[in-house]
Amino acid sequence: MLAGRARYDIYDPARNLLAIAAETDARSMLHTMASLVPNTRVLAVRSPLGDPMYQLVKRDSDWLTDIKDANGTLVGRIRTEASRRHYTLLDPADEVIGEAAGDLAVKQLIIGGPQGERYARLRKTWAGLGKELLTSSDHYTITFTGPVPSPVRTLIVMLSIVLDMTRHGPY
Repeated sequence: MLAGRARYDIYDPARNLLAIAAETDARSMLHTMASLVPNTRVLAVRSPLGDPMYQLVKRDSDWLTDIKDANGTLVGRIRTEASRRHYTLLDPADEVIGEAAGDLAVKQLIIGGPQGERYARLRKTWAGLGKELLTSSDHYTITFTGPVPSPVRTLIVMLSIVLDMTRHGPY
C-alpha cells in the first residue's frame, strides 16, 4: 500500500530523453481503492534538465485532459470518448483539431486531422520480458506520417500518456 507516482519518460527515435512526465502527488493503492469519487491527476512534464515544459491535468469527472504550457496557458485538450477507444484533440477554443481511433484492443490508434488528413500512428509495443512480467511499465511508439502543426504534435505525444492512464494504468 505504498505511495507511488505515475512517471513517463519521452524519447525521440534515437533514444535521446526529451522529457519526463511525473505525477505531482503521490497516491497509495489504498487511497486509490478507497476513492469513490472520480479523481483529478496532475502530471508535470519537464525537460531532462528539470525545466518545466507542460502540465497535464486529467479529470475523470468529465473525461477531459488539459495540456498547459510552462506559463499555464492552455495548449489544448484531449477528450476521452465513452468507449475509451476514441479520443478527440481540441484547441483552446474547444474546436476539433484532431481525432484518434483505436482498434478493439486499443493497442494501435490512428490519429488524423479534422479534414481527414493522417497525422500519426500510436502503438503500444512490447516492453521486454522483465518489464512485462514484473512491472506495470508499458512502451508506446508514435510514428508521424506527415507535417503536423506544433500544438497538435504536442497533444499527440500527450495522448499516449492519457491512453495509458485511461486504459492500462497506473491507477
